[in-house]
Amino acid sequence: MSLQNKRWFIREQNPQLCATFSRALGISPLAAQLLINRGIATPEQADFFLNATLKDLHAPHLMKDMDRAVEKIAAALEKKEKICIYGDYDVDGITATAIMVLFLRELNADVSYFLPHRLEEGYGLDIEALKKIKRTGATLLITVDCGISDVEHVAYAQSQKLDVIITDHHEPPETLPPACAIVNPKQPDCPFPFKELAGVGVAFNLIMGLRKKLRERGFWEDAHMPNLRQYLDLVALGTVADIVPLIDENRIFVKIGLEVLSSGERPGIRALKEISAIADGPVTCDMVAYRLAPRINASGRVSTATTGVELLITRDETEALRLARILNEENSKRQQLEKHITAEAKAMIKGKEQVNKPFILASPRWHQGVIGICASRLVEEYYKPTILITVDEKTGEGRGSARSVHSLDLHSALKRCAALLKSFGGHKYAAGLTVAIDNIPAFIEKFEGIIREVMCDDDFIPSLGIDARIPLDTLSDDIIEEIEKLGPFGAGNPEPLFCSHDLRLYSYMVVGNGHLKLKIKEDGRFYDAIGFNMGSRYDLQDKEIRLAFVPQFNLWQGIKSIQLKLKDIQFSFCETSPCRVVA
Repeated sequence: MSLQNKRWFIREQNPQLCATFSRALGISPLAAQLLINRGIATPEQADFFLNATLKDLHAPHLMKDMDRAVEKIAAALEKKEKICIYGDYDVDGITATAIMVLFLRELNADVSYFLPHRLEEGYGLDIEALKKIKRTGATLLITVDCGISDVEHVAYAQSQKLDVIITDHHEPPETLPPACAIVNPKQPDCPFPFKELAGVGVAFNLIMGLRKKLRERGFWEDAHMPNLRQYLDLVALGTVADIVPLIDENRIFVKIGLEVLSSGERPGIRALKEISAIADGPVTCDMVAYRLAPRINASGRVSTATTGVELLITRDETEALRLARILNEENSKRQQLEKHITAEAKAMIKGKEQVNKPFILASPRWHQGVIGICASRLVEEYYKPTILITVDEKTGEGRGSARSVHSLDLHSALKRCAALLKSFGGHKYAAGLTVAIDNIPAFIEKFEGIIREVMCDDDFIPSLGIDARIPLDTLSDDIIEEIEKLGPFGAGNPEPLFCSHDLRLYSYMVVGNGHLKLKIKEDGRFYDAIGFNMGSRYDLQDKEIRLAFVPQFNLWQGIKSIQLKLKDIQFSFCETSPCRVVA
């Protein structure tokens, strides 16, 4: 939560289209407006958004090189070749590795996997790792969530008669690796209609395409064909954790995947839920993002990501609980490292908070596996593009993690700095880089120059997109149930956010670990509101306020009530946080 005042932008209402949606779909005008605010223009699109099923997924063969990839894998299965899955050490890469290994094991394939160590091999393919894989007798390497930029490494593997299939979702470079097949919807000439899959989503499309190919060849004449729905718990985990937009295929994957996660049929998932204090019942995106994913991620940050894969593929309940406990301990270590690094970084930037520059900080004391999370924390608090670099005097290199704000395409900015970097890769809002220590000052100067060119002062002020200004008595159980049907919420499909008219506070207190609890009275009715981690931000006594909030149900001692989850507070007289209407 940024400590700055936020600008509120209220989206322009469309009564005519609201009425059309309301009649066609049998929903309230408020729910109709929420759909319109999400870029939905027709009742048909709205119906797809609300009711799409697995049958509505795009055909995998539309992805460039998909046919070539599945033919290659099918031939390897027929010849009983050794196959190795090469993944990444984050949740997306871990879940993608797991579904590939599990599916190929269902086919009785001779399959192994390799995940690089963050500090020893780093992101992407590694020559020494490829040598080890080749010595195992593997003849086919399938990458998941990595490989798209590894031109030299793929060329080396191919020269050693280790064929490579790349599946990835990161931005492709101008020169692509010489792989047997490259399955990545972001390739410029790929006709697949949805470009925002996570790495695990691309891997899932690959197993869909492979199952179809094998079915056509009569592979399961005497056996049951695998039910791919069972893998959607892992697809949902990786998709939510990688913060890709929850629209189109991603929305379908996560919506069904949360149902599979809730059933907890996988031993590793049951153990992870137990260790994360998630009770039986529906699993939400927030539970995935803040409880399950960080524990899986911790293995790749402070030790080895192999533990995360082992947890997700084991069939043994006792082993699953043992592995989940290890991940929980590693997550605690990660939290302590994160706390220390963030505090040190904040001390380094003290006094520079008001300057409209990015934060680019370096230290030899920082743990490479944790600086990405710390960069995210700084972006949340200061709303500036942030790059944290851990430097190694022995190698003469710095490895950095970068996080961005809404108005900056981080990958494009780093691309303009390529001459000063040894390597880089990532997305619009998150990236990694390697830079020679001697080049860090020049890199800082170049990157700051790009920021001055592409960002204006307003770009450093966080904003809130408000769906509508409503009286609190608009809220009812039926309305909130309608709102919940628009989920799952996350990147690309945020929780519906409303703002109030001027309100008079009835009471307030700080509860728990710095949470702000309000009681609001409007037209004789009381409403409860909770602002997580907002207890120290406001002096609310005897002031009229406006609230930005997400309405939700609160269940306490078996009693269900409506609660407002606060996102921001403005004082009614405040001119520094304007509230504007935008289309």
